[in-house]
Amino acid sequence: MLLLLRRRPRFSVALVALVVALTAFTGAAIGLLAWREQRVQSRSLADAAMTQAARLVATHTARFLQSAESSVRLGPTLVAERRLDPNDFHAVEAFVLGVLRAHPELTWVSYGDRDDRFVGARRAADGDVYINKSYPVGERLERIRLEEDQLLANGLRVPFRRAEDHGYRPSRRPFFRMAAARRDLTWTEPYEFYSSGGPGLTCAMPLLDAAGAVQGVFTVDFSLARLAEFLDEVEVSPRGRVLIAARDGRPLVEQRRRGTQGAPAIPAAALAEVPLERDTRSSVEFQHNGERYLARAVPLPAGGLGWRAEVVVPARDYTERVDAQGRRALVLGALAVLVALGCGIATARWMARPLQDLAHLALRIRQGNLDAVVRPRSHDEIGVLTRSMGEMVRALRDREFVRQTLGRYVSPELAERVLRDPDAVRLGGELREVTILMSDLRGFSELSERLGPEAMIDILNRYLATMTQVIQAHGGMINEFIGDAILVLFGAPFQHPGDCERAVRCAWDMQCAMAALNVENRRLGLPELAMGIGIHVGPVVAGNIGSRDRVKYGVVGSPVNLAARIQALAFGGEVLLSASVVERSGHVRVGAPRRVRAKGFASLVTVHPLEGLDGGGHATPIAS
Repeated sequence: MLLLLRRRPRFSVALVALVVALTAFTGAAIGLLAWREQRVQSRSLADAAMTQAARLVATHTARFLQSAESSVRLGPTLVAERRLDPNDFHAVEAFVLGVLRAHPELTWVSYGDRDDRFVGARRAADGDVYINKSYPVGERLERIRLEEDQLLANGLRVPFRRAEDHGYRPSRRPFFRMAAARRDLTWTEPYEFYSSGGPGLTCAMPLLDAAGAVQGVFTVDFSLARLAEFLDEVEVSPRGRVLIAARDGRPLVEQRRRGTQGAPAIPAAALAEVPLERDTRSSVEFQHNGERYLARAVPLPAGGLGWRAEVVVPARDYTERVDAQGRRALVLGALAVLVALGCGIATARWMARPLQDLAHLALRIRQGNLDAVVRPRSHDEIGVLTRSMGEMVRALRDREFVRQTLGRYVSPELAERVLRDPDAVRLGGELREVTILMSDLRGFSELSERLGPEAMIDILNRYLATMTQVIQAHGGMINEFIGDAILVLFGAPFQHPGDCERAVRCAWDMQCAMAALNVENRRLGLPELAMGIGIHVGPVVAGNIGSRDRVKYGVVGSPVNLAARIQALAFGGEVLLSASVVERSGHVRVGAPRRVRAKGFASLVTVHPLEGLDGGGHATPIAS
């Protein structure tokens, strides 16, 4: 230790090192916090953008599905309302054509019955509309004839395709069998459309006859390429990907724009592990091939297909710029340290000399010269330090005064008030109304002879410590400890509203605390104690009593003597109140009055035993 003190650097060197260290630490802390804050903000922006994109895709896709469901339900509804005859294929043709034209997002609208008659309207990739009809022909209806016409813009129909044995039988198609089995609306899995190419899916709704058998099935189809066109318009980051995935994570529809072509493909297993976040905006993270990704998955609210809209973004899309700013901040921080080094050297030389003067002054103060005069000579930091040292000298002088003055007092309340305002307690006496509480242990003298001095002092200290805690909690001033007796004042040296009632509550809580203390004594194998308390209120002379060398704050008067006499009449565990205390106290319950003779008083004294508190709440026993 001595070797380290001998090698302690000079103040100027230490100051320069401190300035440089503080500058470096502050710069690093600010830079790190700024970098972390920007990373957090970037993550928040990424979460918000991904959430918005995923929900936008989910909502748009749900509109497709809901539109298909409402369209396919329309056919059976019109049949049930007798507004469409399923056996009138001219009416059915007008119906499917009208639905197709009303919903540009649909690719096919059709109806096929159990006799393999079929009529449908389809929209080709170039927007042209075709009417497709097929029905069984031949003696045994072994062939399916196809008639397909193109509808021109002017309303004319042009034959487009004819086939004597097309082979398409609706009753044998998967959508027909699924709708017949479920007997309600159903969706197929995505499949390749034979007419327009590309993946699509079918929504089917069975039409039941009067006997409850499946008479036919209405269907609507839409191509997933329409959804891909919408996904191409959504962009969340340069290398981010937006897709619609199946329940198992298999991508169904993906973006086709150029920005996503170079992005690495994410396997379906990794996408399936992305949890559906329904109630939070935070994305999840996962790694694939050493790359960290942020992902967000939102369930589609329609269709019952278990599809999800997913957004997958490489984390570096949002962190590259922040990391670059962090590197620039690191370079600027190094330059700041160099500047701080130069400024620190100059500042150390400027501050060293006046600090040496302050060091000599501090040495004089340490030697006890509290009359030293400290005058600041500047308004800079050295001047502030000099003024602070002057205030310290004055504080030391005040502390010495307080130590000499308060050494004559024993009450912490009085000491605290005098520390705040030395003029708060006027010397001399004054006449004021004070509530006096006196307590004493019953049978403690005999107990002391039996226990011995050491055990007696231990029990007494535990008792006084417990009672002191209760008294101070109620704002009473402990005026004196007289052996095992306690003299407490309420209203002196400082008066408060409700002094008399606070004294009563204090006495009640003291007895409650005594009960708790006896529980602890029994646990420790110590004897139990019993305490009697008397309370009286009346006019007394309160003030500083004593001599110039020793002063004690106290009260003098007949009420003090009467409080002592009432206390002597109380049994162990009892609180006796004088009539004047009962008159001035509210929310107390007392027993039948007793008229007793008190030593030193000619007239009989009326006292009331305290039985409880009410109205203002009940006292709570205080554990010792």
